Amino acid sequence: MDVIFDRGIYLPGPDLWLDSRRKRPVSCISHAHADHTAAHDRPILTGATLGLLSKLLRRSDPCALEYGDTHHAPSWSLTLYPAGHCLGSAQVLVESKASGHRVLYTGDFRVRPSPTAEPLEPASCDTLIMESTFGSPEYVFPPQEETLARFFATLRRWLAAGCVPVVLAYRMGKAQELLHHLLSEGFEVALEEGAYAVARRHEELGVKFPGGFRSFQGDLRDGETLLFPPGRRTRAALKGIRRKRYMAMSGWAVLDGARRRLGADEALPFSDHADYNELIDYVKAVSPKRVYTVFGFPHLARRLRAEGYDAQHLENGRENIQLRFL
Repeated sequence: MDVIFDRGIYLPGPDLWLDSRRKRPVSCISHAHADHTAAHDRPILTGATLGLLSKLLRRSDPCALEYGDTHHAPSWSLTLYPAGHCLGSAQVLVESKASGHRVLYTGDFRVRPSPTAEPLEPASCDTLIMESTFGSPEYVFPPQEETLARFFATLRRWLAAGCVPVVLAYRMGKAQELLHHLLSEGFEVALEEGAYAVARRHEELGVKFPGGFRSFQGDLRDGETLLFPPGRRTRAALKGIRRKRYMAMSGWAVLDGARRRLGADEALPFSDHADYNELIDYVKAVSPKRVYTVFGFPHLARRLRAEGYDAQHLENGRENIQLRFL
């Protein structure tokens, strides 16, 4: 079985795409983030991911699977396992019916628990295709509880000083996770309109938030914390809010100078991806014969080779890289 990396992963043997960014006849969608999706004719995905992408896939003929259920094709089968990244995120296990060879594609995944995502479930395989977003030694995150404690303490200090905390969080996934954490600590929260709509969709899909929240419509009430997506338009959209303090919660915050790069007054290392050590530990847990790393740094593959694994990094953005699975 071969693999081709071209704005997604293609397995020519089963004629199957994984996370293709271009519309395909058939493609798995590992999770609902836009950089892993397209309006495929026949997407294979979890029911929760389908619920989050219902607008994008309104003209598609989806195959929605529960975790652990298997989709059968003539020459191969496919099973989805929880990835821990965000609600509905899945790893994709493809098995050849002729040889029994098992290929696992992780998509984006996370080891640490989240109140708004199903916990990661390792799956043994022969060949592992894994994301390596933080696959470089400097990306080792502190304990999550420690980071959250610093997060809450900083926001409370800002509120006590009469400032308006603005937590920069992507609209899908991270905003809902941080919303859950904030409500658990008794914060009053408003969300950017799009993030608010996604949070309500999470509720429809079974996520229970421990408190009420509202949609931001241009004004904030005293004592509220605002969750807002980062980006070039953020500051213009919040121009009328006085005494703002921006907080970025990101894995990139482990590096010096993160506040400046992330455009924030404070930045803390909090991510929905596995860190460098967790990536290595996951390889050991699934015990593959061969590893391909994608969507990140090549350092991880080098480290794995040093530990005796047959590992290679597929460069992000390069087309038609073809290798053979043995």
